[in-house]
Amino acid sequence: MKIYLLEDNIIQQQRLEGMIKEICAEESVSYQNLVATGRPRDLISSLQDATLHTLYFLDLEIHDEEQKGFEVAKEIRRSDAYGTIVFVTTHSELAMKTFEYHIGAVDFIDKGLEPKAFRKRVRDCLLLASERRETSIPLGMFRYHNGQSSFQIPFAELLYVETTGIPHKLRLVSTTRIMEFYGDLKELEGIDDRLFRTHRGYIVNLEAIREIDRRNKVIQLHGGSSCLVSRRLIKGLLEAWERRRGEGDNLKR
Repeated sequence: MKIYLLEDNIIQQQRLEGMIKEICAEESVSYQNLVATGRPRDLISSLQDATLHTLYFLDLEIHDEEQKGFEVAKEIRRSDAYGTIVFVTTHSELAMKTFEYHIGAVDFIDKGLEPKAFRKRVRDCLLLASERRETSIPLGMFRYHNGQSSFQIPFAELLYVETTGIPHKLRLVSTTRIMEFYGDLKELEGIDDRLFRTHRGYIVNLEAIREIDRRNKVIQLHGGSSCLVSRRLIKGLLEAWERRRGEGDNLKR
């Protein structure tokens, strides 16, 4: 488990960081690392598409921006759909706002609580996150994160990714949406073995292929979409597709 703490008041930050470490030691809650910062940008840039469960303690008001924590939480959700988010704030009147942002926070802890009650709430969140880490993160999500782009979509919806003609700008086509982002096709190739480079301008989800037209070098995908495959890569594509279909048949048995 990883733990992130966003708090711009250094005294409050040190207090909560020390409390988290004490509770983890008392309750035998193991964690890989604890990152404490007062800068939202630092927290977001340090996020990784890790398989470890992550717990976030977020202050709501950062540098006099009363609802900055909500914005940070939305950014977190783009790259981490399964992390545990907890708000720690003096603005308890904004608790209902979490529903408007579709963040899925598990608690909203008021800093003004009596110390014993405050510590109990932090402890309960740590224990909950510790239990959640035993649940494996689904492998059915395509996740992408770099310095410029961060998002995730279900693999079952992903059809292909293509270049746009603008350097480093790519277009992702899925069954539910089309989105553009900055990245590199070479980076995508190694993310998952379900992704196959079919052309200098395309990477395809093998599980989305419906038919391969060898004569016209065109791939037909579910939902009526299509993309190109080069003559040089078609043999490897056919082998990878057949192998993937065979693995799928074995899983069904």
